[in-house]
Amino acid sequence: MTTRMKRQADSVLLLGFLYLASTLATIQAVQYSGPTEAILEGQPWRINCHNPPGNQVAWRKNEQEIAQLKTGEIAVDPLKNGTSALYSNSAKEEHMGKYQCAKGNESFTLEIKSAIKYEVVVKEHLPLNLDCENRTGNEKVLWFYEDKPISEYLKGVSKPSVQINEHNDTLSITSTTNATGTYVCNVTGIANASTTFKIVGKPYPAIFPRSVTVVEGEKLLLSCTDDTHLPGIKVQWEFASKNYTTDEGRVKLLRNGNVNGGTLSVENIGKNDRGDVKCYLGYDWNKFDDLHVSGKAELTLRVKDRLAALWPFLGICAEVVVLCAIILIYEKKRNKSELEESDTDQSPDTKPTPNKDSDVRQRK
Repeated sequence: MTTRMKRQADSVLLLGFLYLASTLATIQAVQYSGPTEAILEGQPWRINCHNPPGNQVAWRKNEQEIAQLKTGEIAVDPLKNGTSALYSNSAKEEHMGKYQCAKGNESFTLEIKSAIKYEVVVKEHLPLNLDCENRTGNEKVLWFYEDKPISEYLKGVSKPSVQINEHNDTLSITSTTNATGTYVCNVTGIANASTTFKIVGKPYPAIFPRSVTVVEGEKLLLSCTDDTHLPGIKVQWEFASKNYTTDEGRVKLLRNGNVNGGTLSVENIGKNDRGDVKCYLGYDWNKFDDLHVSGKAELTLRVKDRLAALWPFLGICAEVVVLCAIILIYEKKRNKSELEESDTDQSPDTKPTPNKDSDVRQRK
């Protein structure tokens, strides 16, 4: 290789590296800013997108366009001075997910937490202690059960399932009998210093339909529910050995009554999807593995070959073809043997016809 050719090759290589670097810089240019901690339900939130590639904004949540989502009360600020924003004035649980303002690997994860603290009461975890928060000193604490002072509840029950400690800041649930309901503690002298607890029973989910067989390439649709349908219940699906708490790719979690994500929808089912499908119901995203407080239901998904229904028909067609071929060959051989026999058969003896003229001459 000559010196000139080597220089040209080095120049081309350098230009390639420069182009790659500029492309990577463009891809990584998008930046997000927003809530760094989980947002309480009902509180406002806002996600800012800075410097999207090509100054083009296309907000998506969990790989779906925002316009196609039924998330409710989500608005978009158009791009201005290199920044676009997605926001809501009232956070909802269904707002949780990964947001993108442009295609790429970068995304912003928004977490929403309930303003109500859910606790599952089971015998294995008794006593269940509820601690009143937001206390700074010796403030007085008032407890309520179903919007009534806890003292009225205790008077009307012969064997109460709750006890309050001497400082009144902790309430203990000692029995599962008549323990479910809403408990509120108010700290006097401090504005908005109240904590709401929702005491619930363990969920017992079921998946419908009970048995599922899907033809390859078709859509899977399953519903997970239990008898309570309590608001605040959370769902985790296990499909194809992977856990889902939100939409991802062809897997969509749809709302089922009061249960957000209670219906599993999967497009274009394939053979690799066959196996166990599991549904977990609980009140804490981090406790689905604890079956003392969470419930699990499962079924086996069977996937049929899309041509499975044609095999019997094709088998009948093959049998008919073979039968016709046998008949045709048999008839052909029979006709051939008949022709050969006709050729070998002798025709009737033909005697020479007497010559009448010679007879006449002899008589003369």
